[in-house]
Order: sequence, then structure tokens, then C-alpha cells
Amino acid sequence: MRFEFYAIVAAIGFGLNAVLVRLAMKDTTPVTATLSVAAVQVVILSGILVLSPPEVNWVAIGYFALAGFFAAIMGRTFNYMSIDKLGVAISTSLTGTNPIFVMIISVIFLGEKVSVSTVAGSLLVVAGVMLISGWGKDGNLKLGDLVIPLASAFFYAASSVVRKVGLNILPESVLGAAVGALTGLVTYPILLRLISRTGEFKFSRKALPFLVGSGIATSTAWIGMFMATQQGSVSVVSAIIGANPLFGLLLSALLLRDTEQLSKRVIAGCLVIVAGVTVITLL
Repeated sequence: MRFEFYAIVAAIGFGLNAVLVRLAMKDTTPVTATLSVAAVQVVILSGILVLSPPEVNWVAIGYFALAGFFAAIMGRTFNYMSIDKLGVAISTSLTGTNPIFVMIISVIFLGEKVSVSTVAGSLLVVAGVMLISGWGKDGNLKLGDLVIPLASAFFYAASSVVRKVGLNILPESVLGAAVGALTGLVTYPILLRLISRTGEFKFSRKALPFLVGSGIATSTAWIGMFMATQQGSVSVVSAIIGANPLFGLLLSALLLRDTEQLSKRVIAGCLVIVAGVTVITLL
């Protein structure tokens, strides 16, 4: 099966995850969501590994763990903070710019050249950011608000590059996803302790179904993402997964009618960002 299919599955899963987390945020916190989703992931992915034991390479597992820290801890925490503060549409759109950071990291560490399509795509992304942020007389967002989802995008990008290195050593997608999720579940409480934020954990029965659903959606997305990355190039996979704001928009329009206000400007900005990411990575 072609890697594009797995990337589309990942994009749908991440889009659904954003909507379910938004619903959960009515009764819980980003910290709780991060831990809960990671726990569900570990259970699901570990169950798959038990049924089909993989090969083991400790060097590759080290890369998977580092990729998991970047994505499951840093990227996801900033992502959930952004969803809680900015909503699904804006958050998923800006977080979806991570392929741009993939390109930048590749230039710095791999010596890749910057093409005309990269410049053109970057201009489209900037235009999209301006649209969705509402800069101007009717803007409601501050420039500082955009730092949170963009930080998430950066860490997701770093995770993609490290993940590819690990998969080149050991092409075990489910193992890589499981190690990443377990890394998040183990290290996140330690991080919270260090920054004195353990008090932000808030268990809620009302939020539990949405968090479990989010964990299932994220597990599916991670498996699809690892399988796509294993079979295809990082840039192309990142571009397809970067389209997840479109799925987030569609699902939020259906499920978040009372909490999400999708103006024409926001929708246009999302589409322009996706177009920019596509130009950068596919052309």
C-alpha cells in the first residue's frame, strides 16, 4: 500500500484528535489531556506489539524515544495549550506548518538547498498566518498568541527528522510509535514536577470519553505517520499530514458548532497555509 494512504490516515487522525481535545477542554486541562492521551496510546500500541513482537535495536529505540519526547511531550503540550487558547481551526493550521521547520532543519543539518518553491510556499504561509490571526482593525489575537502553536510545529518537525533516522536503522513502525508514546508517559510527569505544574492535573469523568477517543485517534495517526515516514520521504509525508487542518475544520464544523466560530477569513487562512505547505514540500 502506498505511503500516501498512511499519511492521509494520519492527517485524519490528527484532525479528529484536535476536535476531541477541544471538547475535553471544557472539563479538563492541557496537562491532563497530554497524560491521558499518552496513556491510551501506550495501552493500544503495546497490545499490538504483544500480538506481533518486533525486532529490537537499541540505537533505533534511542532515536524513537527522542522523537517521542519532541512530539509527545513538547509538541503535544504546546498543541493542546494552543487548542485551549485559540481553538481548533487556528491551532491546527499553525501547528500544521511544521513541514516548513522540517525544511529549515534539513537545510541547517543536512545542507539541503532552498528552492524557489520553498520561498513561494513560505510567502503563502505568512499570508495565511496574517489571515487567521486577524491582524488589522478587526483582529482579536495578539502576536504572542501565535508563538504557542508555532513552537508546537517546531518540535513536531524535529521529531519527524529524528524519527526518520530511527526508521532507517530499524523499520518497525508500531514499535517506534509505542516507544514514542511510552517516552511521553514516563517523562512528562517528571517535567511537570521540575516546572512545578503538577497541580494542573484535573481528572474529569465528563472529559474521559473524549480523551480516550483522542488517544485512539492519535494512536491510529501515529501508526499511519510512522508507516508513511518509513516508506516515503519526510518532506512529502509532512506535507500530506500538514493538511490535517482541513479535516479539523470539517470535523469542528460538525461537532463544535457551539464553541468554534469559523469565519470566511479563518477558513481562507487555513486553506492558504495548507497550499503554502504543499508548494514547499511537493514542488
